[in-house]
Formats: sequence, structure tokens, C-alpha cells
Amino acid sequence: MTNNPFTPAKNMDLREIVYQKIKEAIVEGLIKPGERLSEVEIADKLAVSRTPVREAIRQLAQTGLVTLEPRKGAFVTLPTLKDAEDLYDLRATLELMALRYVIKNPPRETLEKYREIFAAINEKTPTKHYLTEDRKFHNMLYEASGNKYLHKMLSNISDLINLCRHYSVEGTPLTTFAYEHILIIDAILDQDWERAEKEMKAHMARTKEGLLSYLRNHPDMKEK
Repeated sequence: MTNNPFTPAKNMDLREIVYQKIKEAIVEGLIKPGERLSEVEIADKLAVSRTPVREAIRQLAQTGLVTLEPRKGAFVTLPTLKDAEDLYDLRATLELMALRYVIKNPPRETLEKYREIFAAINEKTPTKHYLTEDRKFHNMLYEASGNKYLHKMLSNISDLINLCRHYSVEGTPLTTFAYEHILIIDAILDQDWERAEKEMKAHMARTKEGLLSYLRNHPDMKEK
């Protein structure tokens, strides 16, 4: 994977490469919710034919990242307010469940590493860097829970969460979110469930409201 997803694809399995590149562009906000995906334009940027692009878009539609509209084309999914609220409510519920498992036997060395990472976040930190570490941290909690069914449930909605993650931090300093992670980590290290639950709920509520605020102000937003 390169720094710019839209560089020519060079691999035998073109559909998978094209799929990953378009997915990366969507998750990183290079193609925003509501924007139309042009097969011709993407094929030109990736130096491939339209066929693997068309197949990749169909695959993305199956994950929920892309919405196919008859006679209109393919668009990056723009969640309704209700969809976004439901998604983040489910995410919060599952993450709290994961947290309950993790706090019984916290991976201390890994948590200390993430504490250092989030402590280093400042006003000059690129959003992409913060979001990468945020995603890795939460994935670590899922895996550390040791519950494969819980991990699978979270994995099933991870693509949609990653789509929304980029927009859930808009309007709030990254240092605020980083500090919330430190509070969560400290509570886990202390194996203080009540405090960990409180801090995780506060973090989830802030990211949820950030996403809802972005959607309310989106020019194409329509209540369904």
C-alpha cells in the first residue's frame, strides 16, 4: 500500500488491489460520503481497465461502504442520522463488552506502548496518524478480549466504523481524543472497571456526536 491510494495498480490479482486502493481512499476521506465513484476516472488513475474497478465497487457495496443506485451509479455510503446513531450505539455496546474481558487480564506492555503514543499526540499531529493509532488501539482491545465471537461481530462492522471514524473527529482537537484514550488506558491498567466504563462511554459519546454533527451539516443529508 502506498501513501497515495490512487497510484497505478501492478499485481496479478487486480480486483483485490483495486478493491483495497478504493477502500483506502474512502476510509481516509479522499472520496467523501455521498460522492459518486466514476469507473472511468478510477480506472485511469490506477492504470487498469474498467472491469476490475467495476468488480471492486460491487465488492465494496457488499461491505456497506458503497451504495449502488439504479440508473445513477455507485456512491460512497452516506449514513442516515439513524444509521449512524445505531452503528455507534452498537459499537459502544460491543466495545464495553470487550473492555470487560480485557480488564480482567490487561496486556500491560501493549497498553503502556499506546499510552506513550497518545501522550505524544499534539496540535501538529496529522489526522491520518491519529486515526491509524486509534483504529489499531481499538482493534487491539477486540483481540485482547479473547472472545472470538465478539471479535467477529466487531469485525463485521469495522468497515463502516472506519468509514465514519474520519468524520467523527471533525471539530474537536485531536489532543482531546488522545487524552480520552489515556484515561481509558489508565483505568484498564488499574483494573478499575467503573472508571474504565465511564471513560469509554464518554469517548464513544464524543465520537458519536462528532459524526452526527458532520452528517447534520452534510449538504446531501436527508432524513429517511
